[in-house]
Amino acid sequence: MFNLIKNNIIPFDRLLIEKYYVLDLDEIDAIILIRLNDLYRRGERLFSVRSIAASMKVAETELGKRIVDLVKRGFIALELSGKDAKEVFNLDETYRRLAYLLEDSEAKANDAEINEQIKYTVRLLESELKKTLSPIELEIVARWYIEKKYEHRKIEEAILRTLKNKYRSVNYIDRLLAKEEKPPAPAVKPVEGERIQDLFQKVYGKGK
Repeated sequence: MFNLIKNNIIPFDRLLIEKYYVLDLDEIDAIILIRLNDLYRRGERLFSVRSIAASMKVAETELGKRIVDLVKRGFIALELSGKDAKEVFNLDETYRRLAYLLEDSEAKANDAEINEQIKYTVRLLESELKKTLSPIELEIVARWYIEKKYEHRKIEEAILRTLKNKYRSVNYIDRLLAKEEKPPAPAVKPVEGERIQDLFQKVYGKGK
């Protein structure tokens, strides 16, 4: 995710505008970082407050204070160039924080989807089995999604197959899913007849 943001495959400007308040930034901070990112993408890494101030309606003194604050908070990193010892900047920590936000959002969305699937499956089972699932049965259902990571479609298919075969047990569905997930046993290559005879001679021929 970090590289996708840094390389602008995920647009930095749009993402920062959507997320700046979560990072405890205000609109001016966001515009400063967007401007620096634009310079960075064009290969202009030399740090200059004046070059940023030219495109903003903010006094240079105020802008300087803002940038110092962003440096202290880790959003901007300053270092000396190895070539001419001039001060250059990077926004790696900003990219990293945005990446964390995206990954966290995706994880929460995934968790929410899994929770909804578990609720749906519990309702389906209780409706079809005509009973309230026990705590152990609820734990088995949750394990299908969280620990075993079975596909929702496969779980539905296993439930329908179980009901069609007139079984009414969560444990039966659990065994059915586990059986389907097991890789097939490797085929055993048959031993040719001549080789059996060779082995027979090696084992029993010595005793003669």
